[in-house]
Amino acid sequence: MKWTIDQLKKQAYQDNTFESVVDVSQYMPKDEDILDVKAVNVKGEFEIEDDEYYHFDIQIKTTLTVACSRSLKPVELALDFDVSETFSHDEKDDYRQIDGITIDLLPIIWSNIYLEKPMRVIHPDAQDMAFDEKETREEEINPTFKDLEDYKS
Repeated sequence: MKWTIDQLKKQAYQDNTFESVVDVSQYMPKDEDILDVKAVNVKGEFEIEDDEYYHFDIQIKTTLTVACSRSLKPVELALDFDVSETFSHDEKDDYRQIDGITIDLLPIIWSNIYLEKPMRVIHPDAQDMAFDEKETREEEINPTFKDLEDYKS
């Protein structure tokens, strides 16, 4: 999903929409809890404002396979969300900078998928695993200090 500025200017007058299925697995870090990412369905539209600002409204749909926070079993997680990004040549703007004469959406797509991933995902089988924290703490507490557990400042 990479276009030159000239391609976007030509396409803006004909059809400013786009739709594609992309592979973002090259951006996937090896040491994270993301085990796999399916093909990403991307569609959206763009607008050019004053030949300086390039606005993209993007809909992203994919399925991530992540590790369960409790059991490390794989969990499939469907993602469907919208993103708006603006590119500009002006370095003083708070928008994303245009790299040379091209705009590449793949890194933006991956970073937004990564941001949409929840911090913790629990496998349905692991939800039944009850963790009794108080019982575990009693086993770990030295009997000499047991009375201090009830002390509150």
